[in-house]
Amino acid sequence: MLVKVLEEFNEILVETVDETLRYLLGDRTVEIFYEYLRRKGFTMSDIPHDPDFFFDELRAVLEFEDSGMRFRRVSGIGIVSILERTIIEILCKKFGLEFNEKGPIIFSEWVEKIRDAYLKRSKLGSGLTETEVKTVYGKSQHLNSG
Repeated sequence: MLVKVLEEFNEILVETVDETLRYLLGDRTVEIFYEYLRRKGFTMSDIPHDPDFFFDELRAVLEFEDSGMRFRRVSGIGIVSILERTIIEILCKKFGLEFNEKGPIIFSEWVEKIRDAYLKRSKLGSGLTETEVKTVYGKSQHLNSG
């Protein structure tokens, strides 16, 4: 059961990353980036296991493009930080968690926190009846709020 729950989480994570990138960067840009990653031996299914590599590469590509015309006012580093935060906010909404973090975030740490909350919720859904509370940076969040 744990493997199935993790696979479900990973699928939702990859889907959310893909949808967000396509919405904000466009299909063509995203397909070019995915091809770039494939040439490096990295696929979308690798994101849950190594999100830092994925976003480091995206940062590098967008930073290189920074001298071009696509993003004049925000650096590639800034664009990726916005993407990471947006993806985490969407994941939190999908899983009924609140996201109140101010300032920069570390994407991989937040993925772990959301994954842990999802695993705990899955355990509750399999027969446990107690109320589960997830603490996210010092704020108590009910898993079923939202």
